[in-house]
Amino acid sequence: KSPVFVFSGEGAQWVGMARGLLEGSPVFAGRMAECAAALEPHVDWSLLAVVRGEEGAPSLDRVDVGQPVLFAVMVSL
Repeated sequence: KSPVFVFSGEGAQWVGMARGLLEGSPVFAGRMAECAAALEPHVDWSLLAVVRGEEGAPSLDRVDVGQPVLFAVMVSL
């Protein structure tokens, strides 16, 4: 049986929420890379750095970060 994902919108994010999928699923990682490339001209932060929780990456609590990250996770799933 496949897992079920529910996206309740802003506030549903948490640090590391997609890190395991990013590291363990080549398909998910590929889609996230595509989303990162699409976002890159429009933001001053790295989608993949945020998802990985890298030092210096902005917080998911910022609306201008959380919204695009949630969108990228949803699209990549």
